[in-house]
Amino acid sequence: MKFFYYVLVCCSVTCFSQKYFEIKILHVNDMHGKIDKMPYLATLVKSIRSEYKNVLLVSAGDIFSGNPVVDKHYEKGYPIIHLMNEIGFDISVLGNHEFDFGPTILQKRIKELKHTVLATNIVEFPPEFSKLEPFKVVEVYNIPIIFLGLTNVSDNGYPDTHIENVKGFKFETQEKTIKRYKSLLKKYPIRIIISHSGYEIDSLLAVKFPFLTAIIGGHSHKIINGTKKINGVLIAQAGNYLNYLGILTLKMKNKKIVSISDTLIPISENIKPDSTIIGIVDSYNKNPEFSQVLINFPIQLLDKNAIGTFMANCYKNILKTDFAIQNNGGVRISKIDTGKFTLKNLYELDPFSNQLFICTLSVNEIKDIISYGYNKEQCLDIYSAGFYSSIFLDKHKKITKIDIYDENNNLLLDNNKYTVAIGSYLVTRYCANCRNNCVKTNVNTTYAIKETLEKIDYSSIIKYSKHSTNIMLSD
Repeated sequence: MKFFYYVLVCCSVTCFSQKYFEIKILHVNDMHGKIDKMPYLATLVKSIRSEYKNVLLVSAGDIFSGNPVVDKHYEKGYPIIHLMNEIGFDISVLGNHEFDFGPTILQKRIKELKHTVLATNIVEFPPEFSKLEPFKVVEVYNIPIIFLGLTNVSDNGYPDTHIENVKGFKFETQEKTIKRYKSLLKKYPIRIIISHSGYEIDSLLAVKFPFLTAIIGGHSHKIINGTKKINGVLIAQAGNYLNYLGILTLKMKNKKIVSISDTLIPISENIKPDSTIIGIVDSYNKNPEFSQVLINFPIQLLDKNAIGTFMANCYKNILKTDFAIQNNGGVRISKIDTGKFTLKNLYELDPFSNQLFICTLSVNEIKDIISYGYNKEQCLDIYSAGFYSSIFLDKHKKITKIDIYDENNNLLLDNNKYTVAIGSYLVTRYCANCRNNCVKTNVNTTYAIKETLEKIDYSSIIKYSKHSTNIMLSD
């Protein structure tokens, strides 16, 4: 579900002659259920709609997975659907986390939306799933704008979600999709790609397809503050969690683009919240179950390495394995403060509740998982319990070797085998060559963390959160 892009197309004829006007595209991305910011966004949207005509609101994916008020609702994901309808969206694209609840729920949520949903690079759908429109054309003062929507496709050919959630779908690469629609795109003077693919892929698309006007992107949660062009194509992205609103401005003369620019504006509590939207948000937030205190944290966990290591130790503790691992992408908060840690905080930390497996792996197979994660994310990705690892990089930031040590700092031999607690997402994505050595348990990640939190003591918290992985340059 890594938020939505809101795109507002606004035209003013008061400040320009008949030959001059502006098209403004407002955008946010990777909302991940953070509905508490929606009243402030609603105020901005309403203000712009009152000043300009022909306002179009568009989103670019990942509306789910990140707020238990949304994700744990009895109709999973519905609260944000409700709010999107109230604010008035016109176009959205699917992100990878839209698939987190499976195709049946996704189909239901899409049907509830009062706007067009795009995913142009889905080329096959399950029999029971209604096909989505591949593109949307909107006219602004007789100037047609074409929008294509691209969803995330990872190296296994599917979005970053459980493989079970996308059974029956077939995806193609973003590049192949644009090639397929190239002739159609060129028929329109303004060609906008709403992309939930990540900055790296968006940049490559700009290099290969310079006829595009702009790519409004998501998935990588990147803050691009100021106009960024690659090969003449504007690349925009507004961070995540409704922290920023992007304003993409197209200055037009005689129906041709004179200039294009993009800026970010913070969406903050300094903005007066929309009273209707804040009332809806408050009604969803009234869930006493979420206020249950699981533990009073005696220390702060100040980064994902500490938190991910703590989570892995919870799995190891519950399943009594030699080791456990947790990937960076499954750690959904970056800091735990001292004081009350509630059930809501737990769901924010771990919205996925992945089923845990016990895998019997060699040290070499564990190294393969660490290497896969680093190469996939180009950063530290695997946190561990029961062992420590050092990743050595060359000057090009490529892995030269990985050393793994036990908790007594003894170097482990590659052929030694150990039991490892691993979540189902990692088993299907990171452990393709060793999944036959994995046995499913009846325990999920959320349960393992909750059970550990309710019984843990101060000294264990200190031990469980000690950094487990280091990255260093090779000599």
